Amino acid sequence: MTARAAADQARREAYRSIVLEAASSSFAKAGVAATKMEQLARQAGISLATLYTVYRGKAEIVDALHEQRLREIHAASLAAREAESNPLDALLAGSRAYMTYFIEHPDYLRLYVDEGSSWGVRDSMVAGTRRAEVWSEGVAQFAEIFRQGIESGVFAVGDPDQLARMMLAMQQVQLSDWIHNIKNIDPEVLVASIETLLKRAFCVCPRCGGTEQAHKP
Repeated sequence: MTARAAADQARREAYRSIVLEAASSSFAKAGVAATKMEQLARQAGISLATLYTVYRGKAEIVDALHEQRLREIHAASLAAREAESNPLDALLAGSRAYMTYFIEHPDYLRLYVDEGSSWGVRDSMVAGTRRAEVWSEGVAQFAEIFRQGIESGVFAVGDPDQLARMMLAMQQVQLSDWIHNIKNIDPEVLVASIETLLKRAFCVCPRCGGTEQAHKP
């Protein structure tokens, strides 16, 4: 790659980044349908012509925004899980990182919740989009934790993929309530409550987060 080509690519990536930041805020406040490309260009501080050189339309921006945010979420969650040595701690750490990301990015959370897609239903994701691909990768990561936990006797027997999607659906309910009552629910209480729900829903021994057999006297 020539120096000029590298500079053009860097500039293009910079434009993409500022457009996605502008879109996250605008979509959360006004909704995707009501937000015009002209508004996004103005908020991003670039011309409309420049905007169209990096994104062909709103649908592409929405898809790119989801891809970027979901990759960040999954990276944070994966790092948290890999620091733990057993399936339950890995699941809770991953869930905590997942929830914390959304809490720290309320504009994106509002957009994601208000658009009406179900985090636990595969068909609710638009097939063929980058968003659907990244979502599937995240499900697979959590499914692997459930598989390991089932094999070690920590989690009740079930389909790991389905259990992973059920967990995401539970998080969606909790985060949806939080984003619409943001002043009334302490984020730390929110994270703790979902961890309690996860233990109740998936652990063989919900009280202690282990197996019944392992904790018999």
